[in-house]
Amino acid sequence: MNIKTRFEFFDGFGVTELLPTIITAFVSGFFAFILHAATGGVIGPVLMVLVSIAASVMALAKGESNMSVIDQTKCVLRFMREQRKYPYYYTDEWGS
Repeated sequence: MNIKTRFEFFDGFGVTELLPTIITAFVSGFFAFILHAATGGVIGPVLMVLVSIAASVMALAKGESNMSVIDQTKCVLRFMREQRKYPYYYTDEWGS
């Protein structure tokens, strides 16, 4: 119990979560460059990169249940897809 089997930078955030965060940083950096070239502003692109990186870290970090926000969302969506509906039709049981 409470023994970590992998290296983590901080609780719940290791190398497997770092790689998607780096990809997010590069993609948001690309869009920030386009935004900066189009508008010439600096604050908007910098905020876009910082917010996207922070959102990625928050969504990918695993909590005490060893599930991230993305993992929990996948479980909810899978649960919703697997739900079955059994409509009930009332009929007279004794056939009168």
